[in-house]
Amino acid sequence: MHIRLRKGDRSDIDGLSALLAGLFSLETDFTIDPEKQKAGLALFFDGREGKAIFVAEDNGILVGMVTCQLVTSTAAGGYSILLEDMYILEAYRQKRIGTALIRQVQNWGAEQGAMRIQLVADERNTTAHVFYKRLGFQGSFMTGLYLPLGR
Repeated sequence: MHIRLRKGDRSDIDGLSALLAGLFSLETDFTIDPEKQKAGLALFFDGREGKAIFVAEDNGILVGMVTCQLVTSTAAGGYSILLEDMYILEAYRQKRIGTALIRQVQNWGAEQGAMRIQLVADERNTTAHVFYKRLGFQGSFMTGLYLPLGR
């Protein structure tokens, strides 16, 4: 195994979409729809600043990913990073790849002037909750909600 971390690019969209299918099989609030996921991933590479995807690859095969984007936080009094998607192939878990990807997000966020990272995780995914808490993420009394805009 030879893991390499790097910033993702447009050529990764198919592999990233496959990783999202794995994630959305766990997070059942979402539907696996490769065309929608590819359209969303393409927005990360539209030339606008304030967003990034970091990937882990093993001999050219994507085995992990994390997406992040800046949002304005009135609570933090500055920028916060919204960690939207994170997924590691099961065979590559427990090898510190997820921790390394979070560190990439932290470094990127520091360069952007962000003050914190925020995320929501499926409450049924206890493994993810343990992972995030081990890295220092704190629990919240906030509940994630969303409203589809009819598209």
